[in-house]
Amino acid sequence: MTATTARPRADGPAVTLRSVRKSYGPVTVLDLPALELRRGQITCVVGENGAGKSTLMGVLSGTVAPTAGEVLIGGRPLQPGRPDHAKSLGVGLVSQEFPLVGGLSVAENLLLGRRPRTARKAGPLRRALFDRAGTRSEARELLADIGVDGIDVDRRVDRLPVPLRQMIEIAKAWGTRPLVLILDEPTSSLGPVEAGKVLALARRHAAAGGAVLFIGHRLDEVRDLADRVLVLRSGLLVADLSPAQATEERMIREMVGVDLAQEVTVRPVPPTARRVLAAHGLTAAGLGPVDLELRAGEVVGVAGLMGSGRSRLLHTLMGAQPRTGGEVELNGRRFRPRHPADAVAAGIGLVPEDRKEQALLLRHPVRWNATLATLRRDSRHGVLTPRGDRERSRRIVEDLGVRLHSQEQPIGDLSGGNQQKVVFGRWLHADPEVLLLDEPTRGVDVGAKAEIYRLVDRAAAEGLAVLVASSELEELLRICHRILVMAGGRIVADLPRERFGKELIMTAATGGRSPSADAQPQAADSEATA
Repeated sequence: MTATTARPRADGPAVTLRSVRKSYGPVTVLDLPALELRRGQITCVVGENGAGKSTLMGVLSGTVAPTAGEVLIGGRPLQPGRPDHAKSLGVGLVSQEFPLVGGLSVAENLLLGRRPRTARKAGPLRRALFDRAGTRSEARELLADIGVDGIDVDRRVDRLPVPLRQMIEIAKAWGTRPLVLILDEPTSSLGPVEAGKVLALARRHAAAGGAVLFIGHRLDEVRDLADRVLVLRSGLLVADLSPAQATEERMIREMVGVDLAQEVTVRPVPPTARRVLAAHGLTAAGLGPVDLELRAGEVVGVAGLMGSGRSRLLHTLMGAQPRTGGEVELNGRRFRPRHPADAVAAGIGLVPEDRKEQALLLRHPVRWNATLATLRRDSRHGVLTPRGDRERSRRIVEDLGVRLHSQEQPIGDLSGGNQQKVVFGRWLHADPEVLLLDEPTRGVDVGAKAEIYRLVDRAAAEGLAVLVASSELEELLRICHRILVMAGGRIVADLPRERFGKELIMTAATGGRSPSADAQPQAADSEATA
C-alpha cells in the first residue's frame, strides 16, 4: 500500500468525543459535551491563543489525558494519555513543535519507529540490521509524494531551516497513512507555493476517505480549505460553521466575542527621513549580492518563496551569519558585526522566526526573558540588580498587555501570542534603531496578530527602521511602505506601496520578469535553504 492512500475502514465517524473536559486545578481549559469528526471531511479549528485548540489536539493525539469523558477513534476507545495508542488507532499529528531528532538525518527521522519496506520483507538477519539504503529510498519517495524535491536525505535535520523541517514533519505523518490527520498551523512558516502543497495534501487525504483536523490562523486558508469550521473560545465550542457561514468577519467575531478591526494606517515616510542602514554588495553563504537601504520610520517587507534568502538576509545583518563580502553602513558608519552581540550593542534587534529555539528561555521566568536585550544596561559592574530587572520587566509586560499570572512563571507557560509580545517588548524597550522581524506573527491568533501589527506601526512612528520578512503576502501588503522581493538569495524587485500587488510579487518571486526597473532577476541559488 502506498503512502498516498488512506487505509480502508468501516463506515462511521472518524472521531467521536463524549463529554470531554480538561481542567488544571480549578481552571477548565476545554469542555466539549459532544463532537464528531467525519471521514472525507476537512474540519478547520480557529480560535485565539488559549481558546483550547492545542488541548483538543493533545487529547486526540494522546499527549493530553482528559479530566473526564471519552474519545473514540474509528469507533475504538482511545486510552487517555497514550500517544502510542493514538498512533496505532490511526492518528497522525503534525505539530508546531517539530518533534524531530536534530542529530539524525532527514531519512532517519522520516522512518523513525518504522522499518522500510525492503527490511520488512527480508529475513530475520536483514530485519535485525539497519537498512540504510531502504531508508533513503523510502524517504525520497515520501518527500516526492508531498511535492518536495532536492533535499539531501542524509543531511542532519538540525541543520535545516524551519520551513524544510515543517515539510519533513508533514511527510513523516503522511507516511503513516493515518485515519485522522491533525495539522497544527502547518503553513505558518511556509511561502505561498509550499503552503499550497500542504493544502492540496489535506484535500487528497479527505478525498481518500480520511478525516483532516486543520488548526489555522490564516483565515483566508481556512475559508478556502474547510468543509466545516469550528470556533473555540475559552475552551468552549461557540460556533460550528458551514463554508458559506465562515466569513472572515464572522470567524473573528466568534473568536474574540467582539468585532475586531485589524486595519493599520501606514504613515507616510517624510522625504527627508535619514538613512539608518544601508547594504552595498552584501554577500554571505547563499545570499547576495544585495543592495538595500532603510530609513527612519520606514517599514520594509521582504517577500519570497522558501529558499529565497529572506532569513539569511536578516541573520547576516544581525551578525548571526558570517558576511563574505560587501559593506553595511549603520548611521553612515561602516558596520561589521562578528556576533549578534555586536549588532545589539550597535542598536539592532531581531525577532527571529523560531522564537522557542532562538529567542526564549522557555523554562525560565518571564522577567528574565523580557530583559535579555538590556542585561548589560541593567547590571552594575557585571552583576544584575533584581529590583531594576523586575521594574523593567513590569513596564514591558504592562506596556504590551502581556497576559500572565506572574513575572516569575516560566515563559513557556504563556500562549504563543503573549510569548511573541514579550520578545517584541524586549526590543522596543531597548531603544534600538533597527528592528529585524522574521515571520513576526507565526503561530499567533488573529487578535495577537492585530496587536503585533500595531506594535510594528508604533515602532515606525517612534522612528525605528523596520525590516520584515514574511511568507504572508497579506501581512506585508497591510503594514509595509516598500516590499523587496527575493529569489535565489538576491533582491529581484523593490516595490513602493503604490505598486503593491500579489501577482506582481509572485511573478518576481518565481523568476518571472522583474517589475522593478532597478532590479533584475538573478539565477536561483542551488541551496534549498532560507
